[in-house]
Amino acid sequence: MQPLSDPKGSASKQESTLLSLEAELPDDVQLRPRRLQWLLDVAGRGSGILGVISFFLAWEIASRTGILNPFYFPPISQIVAKGFELFARGTIWEHMVFSLTNFAVGFAVATLAGVLAGIPLGWYKWISKTLDPLLSGIYATPLIALLPLIIMLFGLGALSKIIMTFLAAVFPILINTMIGIANTDTNLIKMSRSFGARDSTIFFKVSVPGSLPYIVAGMRVALGRALVYIVVAEQYGAAMGLGYMSSVAAQRFQIATMFVPIVIIACLGAGLTELLKAFERRLDRWKPSK
Repeated sequence: MQPLSDPKGSASKQESTLLSLEAELPDDVQLRPRRLQWLLDVAGRGSGILGVISFFLAWEIASRTGILNPFYFPPISQIVAKGFELFARGTIWEHMVFSLTNFAVGFAVATLAGVLAGIPLGWYKWISKTLDPLLSGIYATPLIALLPLIIMLFGLGALSKIIMTFLAAVFPILINTMIGIANTDTNLIKMSRSFGARDSTIFFKVSVPGSLPYIVAGMRVALGRALVYIVVAEQYGAAMGLGYMSSVAAQRFQIATMFVPIVIIACLGAGLTELLKAFERRLDRWKPSK
């Protein structure tokens, strides 16, 4: 009698045969999936750029044809020309340095403080339950209502702008960090404990790395809020900065000049958001499976 064939053995032979056949394929055939993925990534980035170009092209056409009032919405080409003029004359550089320095300092301090405060709030549930209503109330408070008080306390200089940027950015980062720590995969915690891991090891090796995608997502939200509020703070109480420059141009009815700082802030926000997205994609392996 013929011996019965082992299904596991036949499966392993089929896998080895497939692997040997794949190894024998030419290099260009093996690289096709990678090239296809690269082309898809490039196409995805290109579609975003195409969307921006289409928006500005529609703005240009609408302004030139009178669909948009050219006095209030000058053609984008006129705004770009005014921007080159301001850069060539050097009048915009000091305003950019002032705004971007205050933004960078405020956002960096907010990120550090938000992460350091969010970690214990997410790790210890009793702290979270105690402070959650207070944090929700402070986060819902419009910062623009506190701007006069902040200016009275800290003046019209850089410190008040840094504080506004800090207050705008710290709470989204804090809340997302807290959620990321609290939502650590319980299966990973049980597995770590079964291997004899201590709480400190679980905290640093499991919870903190697992919360990184949440922290980056909070930074993306905080980025937009911080850029908005630093411009608002400069418009209402400052003697320098991109927001101040835009406000003065609007008061003088120099609409093209008014749009130049707005476009700079928008480009800065888009560029920093793309950097955070790229960093977030590297952390996809820590995200919970869908």
